[in-house]
Order: sequence, then structure tokens, then C-alpha cells
Amino acid sequence: MSFETITVETNGSVAVIGLNRPSSMNAVCAAMLYDLAEAFEQLDKDDSVRAIVLKGGDSFFAAGTDMSEFSKKESSELVKEGLYGQSAERISACRKPVIAAVCGYAFGGGLELVLMSDIVIAADNARFGFPEMTLGVLPQMGGVSMLSRRVGRARAADMILTGRHISADEALACGLVSRIADSAEVVHEALLVAERIASMPAAGVSLAKHAIAEAEKGKTDGFSEETLARLSLMSADAREGLSALTEKRAPRFEHK
Repeated sequence: MSFETITVETNGSVAVIGLNRPSSMNAVCAAMLYDLAEAFEQLDKDDSVRAIVLKGGDSFFAAGTDMSEFSKKESSELVKEGLYGQSAERISACRKPVIAAVCGYAFGGGLELVLMSDIVIAADNARFGFPEMTLGVLPQMGGVSMLSRRVGRARAADMILTGRHISADEALACGLVSRIADSAEVVHEALLVAERIASMPAAGVSLAKHAIAEAEKGKTDGFSEETLARLSLMSADAREGLSALTEKRAPRFEHK
């Protein structure tokens, strides 16, 4: 796969997507979102890929949203085009687990990409924030609702209404990120997490990601979660796993 604003590499069952607009500190633009949507869709269809790492640069993940694209358009044009929303929906629809490796700044659209990820490994120098309010605008890809669901209304209001950014430690404390690693090791740590997930039965992983996403959205219908749990028992890998447990041996998963 070849793209203008991102890089894509595949190593076995793990794919790595790198944000690649260094001259703008990886500011998220429409072209980058389109490239990301295309890459995620292609990787989602590739059965050999079972986990995806999303990374930025060594000193910045993505330092904001390229607001210049909006300053040139009328509100009616932006609503009609859905400049960012359509690509964001395609990215969020990926069924493969996404692990974000975050060094440095993850602001604006960068933070929204973090919030679309399933697991976030933050470097100790990572900073997170939505500075959009300093320009009188809102995050453009559903960041208000995603942040509110992730960290709660009070913390989200504090970050969004004031535009302040938070450290990796504070992000860990409020549940925005999953782990903190040394900045030199954050991508390696994300790859280890991705490889561990990729070793798990693919059908079960996909169902678990779906169940977690539904729970985060507040869809806590017990029957729905119970249905997903029952479905997880029906795969060939689930039968192999249960047989291996009974026979006291290591399971041999075929991701079916």
C-alpha cells in the first residue's frame, strides 16, 4: 500500500500505520483522514492481519487539526461535504484492534485518532488536549462525545472548555490511556501488545472489541452482551481452546 500522508507496513499478523506529515507535525487534514480510512479498510479485509499499530513521530503524534481547510469554506459547504466525518466513520468501523503508540503532542485531530483506538500506549512525554476552543470551534470528528465517554463529563468539560492539555500521568489516571512507557520504547511496547492480541483467536477478539465498543457507548443491554458471549463459543478456535483446557495442553488456534 502506498499513500501520500501515511506509511503502512505489515510484519506477519501485525500492521503498522505511521502518520507522515512531519512538516506540519502530523496535523490531521482531509487527505490524511482519507488515506487512513483507505488503509484501515484494506487491512480490515486482510485476514492475515489481526492487529494494527498506529504511530506518529518521535516527538509528536499529531499536533492538531489542519484548520486551514475549514477557514476557506462556508458552514453549509462543510456540512454538505462532511469533510472529516465520513472518513472518521470509516476509520472507526475497523474490526481489528487498534493500538495507538503516542509520543509527544496528541492535540485536536490527533487526540481524536487516539480516542478511536482500542488501546493507547503513551510515552512519558505525551500530552493530550483539544485546543479548538481557543479558536471558537469544536473538535471535528466526534471528539466531544468520545472524550466524555472515555474520561467522564467533568474531566471532558475541563479539557474542552478551557483548551488545556494534560500529561501522560494525568491521562493514565483518568482512563484516557492504557499504559505509559519510556519514549524510546513506546512503539516497541505497542508492537508487543499487538502481537499478543494477534496470537489470540481472531473471532473472539473481534467479538470482544465489538462488546467493549457497545459498552462504551452506553449500550449496556445484558441480552446483547450475552448474545455476543454465546457467539464466542461457536467458533472453531473456541472449541479448540476448550478442548485444550480439558486435555491440559496448549491450544493450536487457526483463527477460524
